[in-house]
Amino acid sequence: MEYDFIGHYTHSLDSKNRVAIPAKYRSQIEDGKVVVTKGFDGCLVVYPVEEWQKLKDERISRLDPMDSRSARDKMRKLLGGATPCDVDKQGRIGLTAYHLKRADITKEVVFTGMGNCFEVWAASVWDEYEEDSKERERAEQ
Repeated sequence: MEYDFIGHYTHSLDSKNRVAIPAKYRSQIEDGKVVVTKGFDGCLVVYPVEEWQKLKDERISRLDPMDSRSARDKMRKLLGGATPCDVDKQGRIGLTAYHLKRADITKEVVFTGMGNCFEVWAASVWDEYEEDSKERERAEQ
């Protein structure tokens, strides 16, 4: 399947650490199964299981932990931080305490489409990232 996760959405975490996946994303997750892992820049990344398997087969399997610390760091981040997750009947996923802590998520959550996956950010961390991004763009002009 070809995924097309695009756009930007804001939702809130509920009292059981669940968050509703935006409907436009949820409609693409046919089997109701995803993998949540630590992302880069302070977010979480959610992959449909099929895309997660591709990432493991095509990218992660090429990393050799004996070659470099960078390879080990990537493997630890992506594999060590990964948790399979079922999308419930209301379209929510539960985030683990580990993921909430690593992404500084407390209540407000921002979803950002990344094509074959989507990111989940703490709203405050996303706002900081956006501000830094604007500053980088100004500096490059």
